[in-house]
Amino acid sequence: MTGAVPATTRRPSATVVGRVVVWVVFAVLFAYMTAQAVGNLAQIAQRVEAFNAFLETTSGGDSLQTSTPWLWLVLDILIAPVAFVVALVVTRRASLRVTLAVFVVAFAGAGALWLDLQLFVPTLLDF
Repeated sequence: MTGAVPATTRRPSATVVGRVVVWVVFAVLFAYMTAQAVGNLAQIAQRVEAFNAFLETTSGGDSLQTSTPWLWLVLDILIAPVAFVVALVVTRRASLRVTLAVFVVAFAGAGALWLDLQLFVPTLLDF
């Protein structure tokens, strides 16, 4: 018996470089989305704290105090990293075209959810 070595298929280096470029570009876009969500969390938490501090100075204002919607704010932060990781796992052995298409769809979906939460959270507060 001869030890035949199985043939391995190698991707052209241009395809690998293209996929890495797609990953880096979308990593930057998803990082920006995450940074905006963190900024939203800080701003909303600060507004709620200022509103509650104002109510403490008024007579009978304790019943009007509100709490920070932490669940929605944390979910808003997690959307982009989760979408990026899912797209990365799905496309780890895909072609460049499929990789690009999956990342565009993941970014569009994450952006829609992210924007919905960016607009939804302030309506919870109504002050």
